[in-house]
Amino acid sequence: MTTRTVSARNAAAGTLSLGQFGRFRDLIEERCGLHLDEGHRASLLASLLVRMKQLDIDRVDDYYEHLRGRPADEGFGKLINLVTITETCFFRDPSQFRLLRHHILPSLLAERVAGKKATLRIWSAGCSSGEEAYSIALTLWDMGLYRSYPNCTFEIVGTDVNTEVLAAAGRGVYSARALRNVDGDCLRRHFQPVGREFRLNDEVKRRVRFEYGNLTRTPMTPSSPGYDLVFCKNVAIYFRPERTRRLVRGLYEAVNDGGYLLLGHSESLWQMAGGFALVEHEGAFCYRKMDSTSETAESKRLKSPPRPRPGRRKAKLPRPPLTRTTARQVPPETADGQYERCLTFFRAEAWTQAEASLHALITSSPHFVPAPLLLGGVYVHRGRYDEACEQARCVLRLNDLEPRGHLLLGMIAAWGGRQDEARESLRRALYLNDSLALAHFWLGNLYRDRGEIDRACHEYHNVVRDWERHTLDFTEEFASDLNAEQIVDFCRRSLQRLRPSG
Repeated sequence: MTTRTVSARNAAAGTLSLGQFGRFRDLIEERCGLHLDEGHRASLLASLLVRMKQLDIDRVDDYYEHLRGRPADEGFGKLINLVTITETCFFRDPSQFRLLRHHILPSLLAERVAGKKATLRIWSAGCSSGEEAYSIALTLWDMGLYRSYPNCTFEIVGTDVNTEVLAAAGRGVYSARALRNVDGDCLRRHFQPVGREFRLNDEVKRRVRFEYGNLTRTPMTPSSPGYDLVFCKNVAIYFRPERTRRLVRGLYEAVNDGGYLLLGHSESLWQMAGGFALVEHEGAFCYRKMDSTSETAESKRLKSPPRPRPGRRKAKLPRPPLTRTTARQVPPETADGQYERCLTFFRAEAWTQAEASLHALITSSPHFVPAPLLLGGVYVHRGRYDEACEQARCVLRLNDLEPRGHLLLGMIAAWGGRQDEARESLRRALYLNDSLALAHFWLGNLYRDRGEIDRACHEYHNVVRDWERHTLDFTEEFASDLNAEQIVDFCRRSLQRLRPSG
């Protein structure tokens, strides 16, 4: 028996080869963008066996050839239905629904409706079994918007690649677990008990339309682009970076100027944020599309090329590419050489020379973001925190999506004992780049000091996790006398001390 002829019986015993796993993984990613890592091997095997039994196919490789030869066969969709089974619930992220209720919808209505006949279009991308899309409709209903704006059409559409969950969304019947975030009054007004489950009433159901949608295909938008608000939560976490960049470009095209994009907590537009600006309201975050008709300084700098994200454990300080504005003022190699000299002084703790060199670089290339960041690091090392804050603010004026600017402000606030301010800045930094070791480290310490042990352990765990995945982003310019290994060791020991049984 070769590795290419494993029977269904042997596969059930767990003998799916690495090569077979790789072929199915690549086929699935090619057709729908979903990337399965080694940890999904067992669950993929279980899904394959279900379909093989349904089709009366004995060998894994025969099933692969069956799929490969039928690119448009609905049978592939049935496999994806098994692979992409997910659990979700209504109002899954309460903070973002507060943001929707108190900031996003009032802003959009004030700008786009204002008494005239208008359409407000909302898209739930990757809607699963409909909980998110219906949560949006319930929010509009409970705000009284359908009555208050009779001249406005509120169009809500949910899309997903899994046809079975779309069918469930159309039925609108949910378990008590899916409704765990729905308060009692809302449950009584909008749902009817059906045995041990609950059916959403037709008044709300008819406000939402569901369609099949594959976010890796062109066009990926339902019907046509031009959405005022897009929810695309916990979708990109299953994509490789290059597919995520294509997804973000597609979302950018789908969103109207001034429209909003909401992502999941573990997702961000870091490295790919062209045309979007970060918006925060009462501790919740989203992105807003800049007005493409007015080439403001802000919209230009948001389109600057991203810096590469380090993937090594002992990460050197990254050197972001120059913006277009910088390239016109100073040749890239000149600025790059100047920055290397600044780094040499910094690493040698030659603070006076580093400061003087950085001032010269900032004068010649005022839009080169790494320079004020490194200068802020110099000021931190010298205890000149007010000046470090000013450099962080300079960075954020150039690009408010630069996570290290928010990180620097958060660390300085923590040193100054301003804990609420520190937490806000650190959370903002992590929303933009959730692999920042120092942000997790400082936020964990702040939670620990408040007695919020679970939250502290969560932050320490993230540092250890990213270290083990080789994705830890260690920002050496702000680390004082700590290195990456010391921070990881501290987090491991903190986890053992705070959760000795875990």
